[in-house]
Amino acid sequence: MYKKYLPIANRRNPDQLKNCLDNFKKSWGDLDKLSKINENWKELIGLELFQECKPLNIEKKILTIAVNHPQWRQALIYNKHKLKERIEKIGINLNEIKIIQNYELKNKNIKATNAKIVWAKHPSRIHENNIKVCTLCNSPTPEGEIKRWGKCSFCWRKINN
Repeated sequence: MYKKYLPIANRRNPDQLKNCLDNFKKSWGDLDKLSKINENWKELIGLELFQECKPLNIEKKILTIAVNHPQWRQALIYNKHKLKERIEKIGINLNEIKIIQNYELKNKNIKATNAKIVWAKHPSRIHENNIKVCTLCNSPTPEGEIKRWGKCSFCWRKINN
């Protein structure tokens, strides 16, 4: 027998079984977290957004959410910090929430995604919302923005970006 064929096992440096099992267990942890988020999704996201988006995966403490319409994506981006707080209350710590556009999601409620309806309900609309003064920059802002973010949208963006 030729000796050059014998030491193949030594060249591969196989990992110990315990390390393999530990790595496998860590990968299942993210699936458990995603499962827990899916179970509580309606309460976490609210009834309107529940039908329009879904959590896809968690990887390296980053939750990816697919949204089926640009207006709902925008709404979710503005409320990302609140969603993260709700998810932390059920015991899941995330570093970030990533929101992607996904046109493959089936739209169950055509009327709710109508751009005119979504725009009419947006908190920045003045015709339905009274004008208030932002507590940070003292500029006039729709009451809906103050209710939703506690400040005008410009101050909210400066703080959260």
